[in-house]
Amino acid sequence: MNRQTKLAIFIAPFLVVGGYIASDQYVAHESNKGRLFNLTLQNGCQLFNGDCILKSGDVLVNITDDNGVTKINTSYPANKVTVSLVSINGKETICEFNKADNFQYWQRETAIRMNHFDRQALNSIRIMVKIKGDLYLSELSTSALN
Repeated sequence: MNRQTKLAIFIAPFLVVGGYIASDQYVAHESNKGRLFNLTLQNGCQLFNGDCILKSGDVLVNITDDNGVTKINTSYPANKVTVSLVSINGKETICEFNKADNFQYWQRETAIRMNHFDRQALNSIRIMVKIKGDLYLSELSTSALN
C-alpha cells in the first residue's frame, strides 16, 4: 500500500463520524424553526358563560373569562400566550398572559368583558399561543362571542 491509501484509510472513520454529527446538528436546527398554525373555533364560543375552545390538529386552547380574569388552558405546555383586543376604531391593546400553575394554565385580568358588554367597543380578539417555537393564531370577532 502506498502512503496516500494508508492516509485515506486512517482519515475515513473521522470523516464518517464528523459527517454524522454535522447532519444531526442540521436536522436539529431545521426542526426548531417555527411554523404557523391557524386555530379554528369548535362548537361556538361561550367565553363568558362556559368554554371557548380553539383547535389546530392535536392542540386545544380553552379560553374563559370570569369577572374580568381571562384564563387560557392549553393541551400542551406553552412558552407564551398573548391576547390582543381590537377596538372598533382599530386600536389594539396587547395583553401578555402570566403562567398560573404550570405552562398549560395562563391567566390575566383583561377588559374583554367590560369592552364587550359595557361599551360595545370591542371588534375582535386575537389569540397567539407559542408552543415549542410553533405559533398558533386565531382571531375571533365579537359576533362569535356569547
